[in-house]
Formats: sequence, C-alpha cells, structure tokens
Amino acid sequence: MTKNLQILILTLLLLVGNYAWAQHKTPEDRANNQAQRLTEKLGLSAEQEKKIYSLALQNAQQQDADRAKYQDDRGSLMNACKQNMSNYDMGLSKILTTDQLLKYNQLKAERRANHNHSDRDQRSKP
Repeated sequence: MTKNLQILILTLLLLVGNYAWAQHKTPEDRANNQAQRLTEKLGLSAEQEKKIYSLALQNAQQQDADRAKYQDDRGSLMNACKQNMSNYDMGLSKILTTDQLLKYNQLKAERRANHNHSDRDQRSKP
C-alpha cells in the first residue's frame, strides 16, 4: 500500500513540475507571441512584424534581467517595469503607422480597463 502511495505522490510531483515548466516561456517565445498578436490585431506588414519582434525581444530580455536584479525589491522592479513599458511604447511609435498606433492605444486602454475591472471583482468576492 505504501509503495502505491509513493508512486502516486511521485507521479503528482512530476505532473506539477511539468506544468510549471510549461508555463515558463523564453524571451524569444514571448516576443514571437507579441509580434504575432500585434500583426493579427493591427494588420502589420512583414517588415513591421520583424521590427516589432526585435523590439519585443529586447523588452522581454530586459524584463527577465530586471526580475533577477530586483527580485527582493518590488518597488524598484515596478519602476523598472514602467520604464521598460515606456521604452517599448516609444519604440512602437516609431514602427507603427498613425492608425495602427491609435488602435494599439485603444487595445491597451481596453486591456487596462478589463484588468482593473477583474481586480475589483476579485477583491469583492468573499
């Protein structure tokens, strides 16, 4: 009986470990997802998609570096994240057309509104 229990526990630990591993994406994966998502939402050209990928990769790598550097200092990490996002948005403004940039800002505002709304919903639940 105890051997079966040990096997069950080991199996569960392996499943949880595999799930956690699958959740960690590389900067390249995150940049590729970002470029694809923006291409789909904004109708980017192939040239714009390449530039967005490069910008997103740089941003993702900087995020990882900042997480490692400021892992014990949440305030500094938040400041670094804000600076990274500002740099990313500035880079986007040089790549996107005026119409694409307007649509991107609308999508960003919607995402923020949905995020803030879901935060309030989570806090109000018992």
